[in-house]
Amino acid sequence: MELRGKFVAIDIEQEIRRYLDSIDLNSLIANETSGRGESICYIEGPPTMNGEPHAGHLRGRIIKDLWYRYNVLQKRNVVFRAGWDSQGLPVELQAEKELGLTGNKIDNIRKVGIEKIVATCKKIIKMYNEKWILVDKLLGMSFDYKNAYWTFRDEYIEREWKFLERAWKDHLLREWFRVVAYCPSCQTSLSNAEVNEGYETVEDPSFYYKVKLSDDNAYLIIWTTMPFTIVTDEMVAVNPGQDYVRIIVEQEEWLVGQDRLEGLVKDLQISEYSRVGVLKGRDLEGLRYQHPLLSVCRCDLGQRNGTSLTSQWARGLSGCRTKKYSCVHTNRR
Repeated sequence: MELRGKFVAIDIEQEIRRYLDSIDLNSLIANETSGRGESICYIEGPPTMNGEPHAGHLRGRIIKDLWYRYNVLQKRNVVFRAGWDSQGLPVELQAEKELGLTGNKIDNIRKVGIEKIVATCKKIIKMYNEKWILVDKLLGMSFDYKNAYWTFRDEYIEREWKFLERAWKDHLLREWFRVVAYCPSCQTSLSNAEVNEGYETVEDPSFYYKVKLSDDNAYLIIWTTMPFTIVTDEMVAVNPGQDYVRIIVEQEEWLVGQDRLEGLVKDLQISEYSRVGVLKGRDLEGLRYQHPLLSVCRCDLGQRNGTSLTSQWARGLSGCRTKKYSCVHTNRR
């Protein structure tokens, strides 16, 4: 390489690339490492061919290539073959998107036929594979692409079944039950990564309800996203150090967390109310309230003895069943 007075990275890169293209690097490595003991076989954890490589992929591939180069410089015979993951839900979803299919798996097969879906999957993986190889070339990767493995080919699939058969015979594999995420549209279980692909931030439905204190005319205003737990809630959680305000709304006295008051009146579209007092959460501890569903629960619920609890982060008032907060206890009679 000719040394120049000015450093231009792109010029150096192109000069090195031209040099590598002018030599048979694989033959040179083979001559240096042949006959030097057993081979080290590297199995590439294959990227899925449903998109272009991103920065995270590039970082991982550079680390792999550094490992390969280090071992070659140690005169070790390294089998460094590329691998391409061409099966699974991501590729199928991409194929369905290109075909304009939006129904579930069975409906989509009925609409266009499984052959067309498979053909589209193969077209997608071929297109993205060309882009991956181009990026690898720009990175200077050392993979053996000629002998790369593809997960959709029969020889790969049959070999995997052989591994499973051997694992079963050697009692390394067993049948059991496991709870997994399931997609009714795709009709398959989902990995954590696949669940995250479909993650959306949505508004969770919630509502307020009120319960009356047993020895006071005031009502506790409680917020929940889990109304199905109200039947079994044993107490109402409060923050012992937080301020709670007494307000009058349509001749009823309510107890509300002070930092939630503004949000509450906005959510409930309350235009008129008056403040009549303030107290700490610890002042509510140990009080009892009337369970809101006693009139509809015909069973003998008995009376539950609550326990004093503490919390550093509770805001407002919320129902609970666990020993975790300062609390107002329920009267179930």
